[in-house]
Amino acid sequence: MDFAAFEYDRTFVIEALRRGAIDYLENISEAEEADLFRHLLGRDVWERLAEHYPTPRQKEEVPIWLYIASQISLKLHDASYHAFPYVLRSGGLITALGPKVGRKAEHPDTHAVTLACEGFHDKHEFDRQTPCDQDFLRKLARDTQPGRLHDWFNREVPRCLRSLKLFDAEGLFLGDASYVFVPDNENYEDSVKLLFDEHHHPVNSQEVDLPDPRYQWRRCYKVVSLIHVNRELNLFLTVAARVVAGNRHECPILYELVDDFVKAVDRGWMKVLVVDRGFDRWRQHGAAEDRLSHRYRGAAAQEHERLSGHEGLNAPERFCLGT
Repeated sequence: MDFAAFEYDRTFVIEALRRGAIDYLENISEAEEADLFRHLLGRDVWERLAEHYPTPRQKEEVPIWLYIASQISLKLHDASYHAFPYVLRSGGLITALGPKVGRKAEHPDTHAVTLACEGFHDKHEFDRQTPCDQDFLRKLARDTQPGRLHDWFNREVPRCLRSLKLFDAEGLFLGDASYVFVPDNENYEDSVKLLFDEHHHPVNSQEVDLPDPRYQWRRCYKVVSLIHVNRELNLFLTVAARVVAGNRHECPILYELVDDFVKAVDRGWMKVLVVDRGFDRWRQHGAAEDRLSHRYRGAAAQEHERLSGHEGLNAPERFCLGT
């Protein structure tokens, strides 16, 4: 097991940066994270998302908005739940929330950073170093039903983005599917083992030389995403997503995401949907054609197809196939 220890020493870091001595650079700074969270607080984003969160708890002892904010902070630092106290010390969440939630203090001699937090209930008699316990985050995430979580994200996030006026007028959306690899442990529910080449592309085990080290069996999921972008590519918003077993095809899942998005925010926002040819190759199979023909009427494989105007169809105005 690898072990890494960190010491808070701002002067040492600044001097090292001036010399160009960089061993590792965190992908987000404390100040930038604090600015992000202040912005989200100022526009009531957390409260809007928390209002309809599918919590499995009958009694809310810790606000759901704090759970969502903490999950975002952990994601920004690519950290586990066990690292939550350290993420709070080095990140900007506590700074953004203010002294009513927590206060940072730096020891004058050792420069060690400590936290003092009020908490949201009186069950603990000892001093708190986090506004909520790391086990609270882990258990709430574990107990939340995946299906309800997907439905909440794919409904409430687009509505929140619409209310914040973040949708670009051109209405460009991308359909994407990616594999998520996990350790080879059967406890990863609904995960599957597939054979991949050195470029992380799945291959048929009957069509390749299995002893070849370029091919490896890997346990995985698949995440299918609907992403909103603009032409300048300085806007990237995941408006819907679903995590499924790695052997499921992304095409019907993406079309469900498109329908759910339109139901959530109404027509007119999605004008162009861009997908790669993998989605169209699935459509060309007989069973897939039967399932999709009543909705997409055989989208053209080589050119843009205008899909608006079909009765009962929640579709973009153009359906584009990339390479």
